[in-house]
Amino acid sequence: MLFDALTVCRGVFRRTAIAVVAAGFCAALLSAASAQELRTWSDATGKHKIKAKFVELSDGKVTLEKDDGTQISVPLAKLSKADQEIAKESQSGDESPFKVVKPRPKTHRARRDAEEPSGDADDTDSAGGEPKVVKPDWSNAKEILLAGADSKWSLSLDAPKPPAAGKTRPIALPRKSDFFERSKDVIINPVCRRAAIVYSLERPGVGNERQLRIVVCDLEKGKLLATIKASGKMTPLALNDAGTDLLMCRDEWGWGNHDRLELWRLSKSGFSKVLEWIAHPDVQGGERDIHWARFIGDDKLVTASGGGKVTIWNAKTAEPLSWLKIAGGCFPALSPDRKYLAFSTDKDVGILDLGNEEVVALEAAPKEHLFHPVFAFTPKGTRLACGVGDRIFVLDSATGALYREISLAGANVQVGENMLCPSEEHVLAGNTLLIDMESQAKVWTYRGHEGVSILDGVCWLEVLGDASVLIPSVLPHPAAIEKIHKLLDSPDFFVLKPGVTVKLNVDGIQDPGEREKASAAFTKQLEANGFQVGSNGTAELVAATEMGKRREIAYHMFGRPGAREFTFQEYISRVKVVYNGQTAWEVSCSNVPG
Repeated sequence: MLFDALTVCRGVFRRTAIAVVAAGFCAALLSAASAQELRTWSDATGKHKIKAKFVELSDGKVTLEKDDGTQISVPLAKLSKADQEIAKESQSGDESPFKVVKPRPKTHRARRDAEEPSGDADDTDSAGGEPKVVKPDWSNAKEILLAGADSKWSLSLDAPKPPAAGKTRPIALPRKSDFFERSKDVIINPVCRRAAIVYSLERPGVGNERQLRIVVCDLEKGKLLATIKASGKMTPLALNDAGTDLLMCRDEWGWGNHDRLELWRLSKSGFSKVLEWIAHPDVQGGERDIHWARFIGDDKLVTASGGGKVTIWNAKTAEPLSWLKIAGGCFPALSPDRKYLAFSTDKDVGILDLGNEEVVALEAAPKEHLFHPVFAFTPKGTRLACGVGDRIFVLDSATGALYREISLAGANVQVGENMLCPSEEHVLAGNTLLIDMESQAKVWTYRGHEGVSILDGVCWLEVLGDASVLIPSVLPHPAAIEKIHKLLDSPDFFVLKPGVTVKLNVDGIQDPGEREKASAAFTKQLEANGFQVGSNGTAELVAATEMGKRREIAYHMFGRPGAREFTFQEYISRVKVVYNGQTAWEVSCSNVPG
């Protein structure tokens, strides 16, 4: 076993509610406000409710106090008739009338709750309250221009300070509650050194309600802090620096249904929704979806949308501060010091200085038309990986120069939306395949975990089952390192290496006029990489083209109904390396557009 069994104490919370039996006791309740017990209050529309106790009525406003000490003010006229004897007029509105007028008092318990959402509690019911709904005002948001970048990529990244000495240890997680329960993601914040894991349970054919469990862990102490129950079709995106606020995003099927952001505040009493806003209400379809977000300070948040809009927000007010146009569907990456953000446009790879809000580096992309690129920095920030489909480009972070181009052909793994760099020399593709950057060797496939994230070079792998656990591991592990060394020491491991003579075979190219061009291009590139070209080569480079099928292809336009069909003749190009009669490496591509 990788961990010792940990006992999770289940706290039992009991509350007693005392009902208000007659509105005629209003005067008595006013004189004895301090004795009023918690009850549910409703506004005139019936849409907004809150659990609180009565404090006072003054200047036409009622003050209520929640169980955590937060005081709420509501106009008397906006309360329901059942809650107020003197309701003068029923009023409606989409905005909740419950406004915070007094912050939660900084008592000893409140401070403790802010530092640690829960101690020994296991399943905690959610706290009440409606979020403040905000409509972002973009009129004062600054547009960050690409033109400001220097012509030469020159970047200096500060390596993060090593964590305090101490051994990380596995953290026991609550076991799966149901076969259909799935983990949404492992969200880690490097400042508070906490992780938030959200589990989703939605049984097929049993209504549309989705049950959520939010698990908060202290990675430094190796401790489970809280398990909080919730519901709703939401997915987690980011955890704030205090480890108390979780950014959630609407998560329903279809384009345009990942557009609403909500800020959930976690505490001993469960959670409360603080803010709610739709980031890009002015666009439709997939362009309005938010698929990536990170906190970059106590009060700042950065998001990326399907329409290619990176936005820096005031995390406390949901006010957009600045924005940058990038490639649609790009998954950016924060540098380890959180000073920079790596991104791509339709033709370039760039670096955004988040503090100064300006693009400081821009370089032509290593491949034309990067489709949904995914970025990841190494733990020390010396390299930047860019994954696209079945290919990974590794750049030198300081200069932007291409260090390696790694093909995933034949590995049965796509980059997808999941890629991280567990060390300065390795990349983990699809959360499973470990690749050595230097040799481009596919070293190890990790299985059995459901999610993985990284903090200070330590990967945290989430394993679910009867005994669920969050396991810290430095990748590659010793066995993988040993395998790398053995492969590199083997004289037959590299079929192609500098000095090797390569036999070139272009007979399979159907167009005779293209054979000579291809032969000259391959010869030039092979010699530039240190190989020799000759008929007595130990390895054979084979290039061929073939005519594929004549196909009917339907194309769907983003945000538009229906499809258009086209007849298309497919052509396939293949390049492979043959060694001792066996194919050692192969790659192919088609002229059919995506």
